[in-house]
Formats: sequence, structure tokens, C-alpha cells
Amino acid sequence: MSYRRIIRRMLGRALTFKLRNLISEISYRMGFIPPATSVSKKEGISAMVCTMNEKEWVEPSILSVKDLVDEYVIIDSSTDCTPQIIENLAKEHGLNLKMERMPPGDMVKARTLALKLAEYKWILCWDADFIAKEETPKYLRELIEGLDPKRYYLVYWPHICLDGDLFHQNPRSKLHTEHWLFTYSPKLKYIKIKHFEVLVAPITYYKVVHIKKPLSFHLRTVKDPVRVLYKYFQYVMVKEGLEEKMSLEEYVKTKIKEIYGTTDIKEAANIFIKERIKTFDKYDKKIFGDYPKILKEYVKAKYQQEI
Repeated sequence: MSYRRIIRRMLGRALTFKLRNLISEISYRMGFIPPATSVSKKEGISAMVCTMNEKEWVEPSILSVKDLVDEYVIIDSSTDCTPQIIENLAKEHGLNLKMERMPPGDMVKARTLALKLAEYKWILCWDADFIAKEETPKYLRELIEGLDPKRYYLVYWPHICLDGDLFHQNPRSKLHTEHWLFTYSPKLKYIKIKHFEVLVAPITYYKVVHIKKPLSFHLRTVKDPVRVLYKYFQYVMVKEGLEEKMSLEEYVKTKIKEIYGTTDIKEAANIFIKERIKTFDKYDKKIFGDYPKILKEYVKAKYQQEI
């Protein structure tokens, strides 16, 4: 475990933010770091989007931040029609978009390439199952305009997470807060910790801006049941230390036979989703608000369903 993770566990998120802001403030005022204005990037926002078979939600995801970002940097590893959907959206809506293809399996490499290709000073980390609320583009644009252009920032806010379907939440993690928007610097880098890619931002450079209200939705496991099943068992497989001893396919077949008494992947996946939803809470609009308009319209047009 890195010293950063140890410090964060000891102090908690709030105190870690305060420590980071104190150190970055001292570094800035003492002139220990170059100003953000020295970075050779244009003023504006680049959306960093890494996609792999995201045909379900990529359209409303991309369009929900159309009024926020100045370009989309897409790193795609899909085997389905995701790239074509994205290209069609770019033509139809006049999006400033660049897309690179990459074999799947190395998210650190994908994120690193996206940072390199980004032309703008601010980076929005935006996966293809994130949907922004209507007010978010204006809110974030105004926030950025009010910040010191010479400073480096990590802007945190919570996603509202939906799981299983559009009407449920995992009670253990209804919100997911991370630095979804940040200032670019050459000192940034992604590293892999277990099976996650993690952004490492120098503590002397970056000041935290913590927005406590949710600005977006994450349709975390609102996807094809087979895909969700495989992703779940991949996580379990890594946790059990078996990823080098057998293939994921072999592991999944063994587990569904053992747990669900079937060798039919689709049957097992549907059972898996139904059982998980039984343990989830109903999404409460009174707590987190209504769904974004763009998501409601998309679901109605594509799935003939009201949400």
C-alpha cells in the first residue's frame, strides 16, 4: 500500500483534503511550482472517455456534457457498434472529437494516451455510463471561471449510482465521489492499484475543490446482464488470486454451475441480476432528484419506457 493511501486511511477524506490544500497553498505562495498558465494547453475542457462496448448509454452520456466540453478524446477498445455510434453523434451534433483505437485490458495506458492527446487545460474524466444533470455544464463552467488560472485543481463531486436497473441503488454505495474534473499538468500520471487505474496528482501542485451535491448519474451496473455477471466474477477471481491459474471463461462456467445449477450464461446472468436487485434500495427521487431529461427522453425513445 502506498504512503498516500495510508495517509488517506488514517486521516479520512476531509482531513486529507485539508492537508493537501495546505501543502499546495504553501508551495504556490513560495513559488516552488510552475503556474498552471505555463502548461501548453488551450483554455477549455477536454472530455477523456475510455470506451469498450458501451452501446447502451454512450449516446446520452456524450450529449449530456456537450455544452460543457470543448473536445472529446475517445480511447476505444470496443468490438460492438460503439465507435460507429460515437462517430454518428459527432457528425450529427458537430462535436469536436478525436478517437484512437486500442486493444482492451490496459486502462492505465488508455488514460495516459488520452491525457497526451487532450488539447485543453481542464480534463473531464467521463465514462460512457455517466450522465450529467441539466444544470451541471453551466455550474462547472462558472466554477472554473471563478478559480485562479495559475493554480492546479482536483474538482470532486458525487455521482448518483444506479445498479441492476434504472430504479435501484446498491445501499452500500449510493454515491461515488472522485475528482472527475482536474487541471492538466505534466506531473500527472495513472498507475494501477489491484485492478483499478488511479490518478496520481502531486500534493504540492493540486488544490481540492469538493462539491458536495451530486452533479451526475453513474449507470454503474445498468447494462447487459451477461456483461455485469462477467465483470462481477472477474472481480471475485482477482480477489481470490486465481487470475493466473485459469481463464475468466473457465472460472465463470465453474461458478454458475456451482451457484445457479446451470451452464447457460444468459440464464445465470438473469438470475444473478434479479437476486441482486432484491437486496437493493429503490431509487428515491425525493432524496437525489429526478433523472436527467436527456436520459428520460433516451429511455423513452429507445426502450419505450418511462422513468
